Amino acid sequence: MRLTPNMVTVIAGLFGIGAGLSFIFEQWILGAILLQLHHLMDGADGNLARLTNRCSDFGAKLDQWVDQIVRLVLFVSITFVVDVPMWAKVLFVATIYIDVIVVHKFVLPFMRKYTIVRSKWKQWFFSRGIIPAFDIFLIYFLISLFAIINNLEMLVFIVIVGKNLDWLYRVWECLKSKYLYQVKHTET
Repeated sequence: MRLTPNMVTVIAGLFGIGAGLSFIFEQWILGAILLQLHHLMDGADGNLARLTNRCSDFGAKLDQWVDQIVRLVLFVSITFVVDVPMWAKVLFVATIYIDVIVVHKFVLPFMRKYTIVRSKWKQWFFSRGIIPAFDIFLIYFLISLFAIINNLEMLVFIVIVGKNLDWLYRVWECLKSKYLYQVKHTET
């Protein structure tokens, strides 16, 4: 198709923004399809860049900005159409950004410095090639699923609980790992 990775990023962004706008106009099936197309294209841009040796700092930044714009449009649009209390709407949007901040300002820098000591249950999944997480791609899948069944209200509460438990667990893993690292190095 002769698309550059940056063109794929922009197309992915248009699909994501289109999904959010579809939800505002209560076009649930269209929004669900566009969101899954966004997800597909969002995963393809980086792969295309690596396969064609077209990785660039600009492309990486473009991808990050487009992802953030899509998340903002998508989550705010959902808050406009769901019939939940205002506190749940605010917490729904805040949860996504709290996660981004915690992961990028604490978890990822920690992982660059220390090895995470995983719990046995989590290691069991990792050893089988499964990453147990409540990540944005699971959230996109759930949004599409709950849009199709026309129950975005339940989605809001599932995301609030699931995503907050996810980042809290990741912080706990980091703190536990740091403690074990310190214990190990004071013994030696």
